Parts: sequence; structure tokens; C-alpha cells
Amino acid sequence: MSEQHATQWHVPERRAARLVQRRNVVKPGLNQRIAVIITGAIGTMWACYAFALFMATWITWQQSGVLLFVRDPYPFAFLLFLGNIVQLLLMPLIMVGQNVQGRFSDARAQADYDVNRKAEAEIEKLLRGLKAVDERTLEIVQRLEKLTQDWTEAAP
Repeated sequence: MSEQHATQWHVPERRAARLVQRRNVVKPGLNQRIAVIITGAIGTMWACYAFALFMATWITWQQSGVLLFVRDPYPFAFLLFLGNIVQLLLMPLIMVGQNVQGRFSDARAQADYDVNRKAEAEIEKLLRGLKAVDERTLEIVQRLEKLTQDWTEAAP
């Protein structure tokens, strides 16, 4: 093969994708770990079921009148007070936990973007190589057609 027609491309070696791990993204501070754990626990349907069960149990207990060491008549002001305290305490914790989890998601998205950019560059390089192969193949076909035409014209 002549130097003129030597291809300047190759199939790239497979590279391992960058593994994004939580410990590399999130600073392992005690407060952040606590926030992530609480966000993971409170942000589930089981926590919602537990809160609903607690409220239903409280209302049933207060309406029954059995063993009332705390008297909370309808509209259950003390239950609303407890619910507000829980909300006020958990809301900042959940927000911090979501921020920490968001940083991890952003790092994963950036790693995916980097992999996609590299794949796009490799695909473009392969497409340029295929175009060169197509051009070379077309040139060979045209030369063969010309030779066939010359042979048919030269034949008696």
C-alpha cells in the first residue's frame, strides 16, 4: 500500500469508565452522613406509613378515653404541635441530605457526559476512517470499471 493511501485511523482501545463513588464526592463529615442517613430513612413510603399509623393511633387513643395521661381533645392540638415539631426538625435535615445526594448525582452526570464526549470523538474518528475506506473503495471500483471498459473495447 502506498503512503498516499495509508489510513490514519485505528479502532481505539476500550477504556474503563470512571467510577463515581460517594466517598469521593461527599465529604465524610459526621453531619453530612447523618443528614444522608435520615434523608434516606425519612424519604420513603415506610416513613409515611409510620407517620400515618402514629396519627391514626393517637386519634383513636384520644377518642377512646383509655389510659389518658395526656388529654388532647378534638381538634388534637397537641398532635398538631408534635407534627409541627417533627416537620421543623426534619425539614433542614432533609434539605441538607438532598444537597449531598444532589452533589453525588451531579458527579455521576458529569462522568456520564465525559464518557459520552469521548465516545462521540471516537465515533467521529471511526466515521472519518470509514469515509476514507469508502473513497478508496470507490476509486478501486472506478479503476476496475475503466479496465473492464478498456478490455471490452480492445477485444476483437
